[in-house]
Amino acid sequence: MIKNNLTTTAIMAIALTWLTACSVGPKIDPQQQQLAADIYAQLSLGYMESGQLALAQQRLQKAQVLNPNGMLTLKAAKKWQQLQLTQP
Repeated sequence: MIKNNLTTTAIMAIALTWLTACSVGPKIDPQQQQLAADIYAQLSLGYMESGQLALAQQRLQKAQVLNPNGMLTLKAAKKWQQLQLTQP
């Protein structure tokens, strides 16, 4: 029983260390962050065009987290607002 407790404690310690290390990972390069935001915004616009509004909203939210004032993010947000006004 003591051996099982030690094994469980060791596994938990390793898992906690691994999770902590993952959360402190390297920061994203600002250019990569902008590129990712632009890709998400473009996806959002495409999903809006095809009528897949749930996916459009998800991708827009990701773009807004990455680069809220990016040109494509703002364009997608404006189109999203217009769509919401015209939806019943």
